[in-house]
Amino acid sequence: MVPDWLLPLFRSGAVADIAIAVLVIETAILLAMRHRFGLAGASLLANAVSGIALILALRAALVAPDQPHWIAIWLLAGFAGHLADLRLRATRQPRKARGQEHGRP
Repeated sequence: MVPDWLLPLFRSGAVADIAIAVLVIETAILLAMRHRFGLAGASLLANAVSGIALILALRAALVAPDQPHWIAIWLLAGFAGHLADLRLRATRQPRKARGQEHGRP
């Protein structure tokens, strides 16, 4: 059961807005630290786009359940972002392999 004070956040879609804000902040932090952790920026952005689109699908379902086309559009956008992320990860070579190609350890 959802506490009464949370209900307005769900009815207005604000819970989705908060989740998107958190995801944007997290993505910005990870982008700033990507070299330290060996993260690919493009893949990280594609993953974030996918997540944001899924949250927007949730928001559309919360605030406009009578307009399912918006839910479908955001779900398709999320799927496109997911496919882009998979493609980027599949074509990315590990750091070690890139250095070895050029004769470096």
